[in-house]
Amino acid sequence: MLCGSTRAELGEFAKIAPNITDTISVFRGDTGKVKRIGAGMKHGMLKVDGDVGMHAGAEMVGGFLCIGGNAGDWLGAEMRGGEIAVAGDAGHNVGSAYRGSRHGMRGGSIRLSGNAGDELGLLMRRGCIVIDGTIGEFAGASMIAGTIVGKKGFGPRAGAGMKRGTLISYGPTESISPGFRYCCEYEPAYLDLFRNQILSELPRETVHCYRGDVLTGARGELLMLGGG
Repeated sequence: MLCGSTRAELGEFAKIAPNITDTISVFRGDTGKVKRIGAGMKHGMLKVDGDVGMHAGAEMVGGFLCIGGNAGDWLGAEMRGGEIAVAGDAGHNVGSAYRGSRHGMRGGSIRLSGNAGDELGLLMRRGCIVIDGTIGEFAGASMIAGTIVGKKGFGPRAGAGMKRGTLISYGPTESISPGFRYCCEYEPAYLDLFRNQILSELPRETVHCYRGDVLTGARGELLMLGGG
């Protein structure tokens, strides 16, 4: 592992318990500044009792990352599979593409019980992100596919530059991006499948659909339950 600009053995900073199995590993102690926990993970379960630093679960392929505290920026950045569950808040760029890349999250799921920062799901291509708390600006910006659920709505400019994909809002959205236009009121059949397989607590309410971004083809959708 890296400590600053030098390489060091993990054993210098942590004690490896002999009863840890190949499928379940546990981090305990002060890990709030430890970066890249679970990055590139392919299988098994990784549990962190406290906070984690930046890039946790980045480029993850499979397995389950369970974080008992808060997460830093770039949680699940460019992940392609697996599951991430966070009991607290997360920073900016959850499930996003790194600067200069055109591929954000491409599969898997992220569930955040707290709040998320800006640019959630930037350039997202597949997968699902569910946020129980508040969300910052530019959620789903330049999104290409996938689903983002905001149980307390979205911050300003959600879906800006969105090409395809779905934003689902339970609560009030601060301001609908200028590139979105009201389309219709309907009951999407696929939401029943979404409830059955992903989010059973999704309310059964009237859906108001906005299409956008008109500057990029208007094939994305913002679904506001109960009118938002």
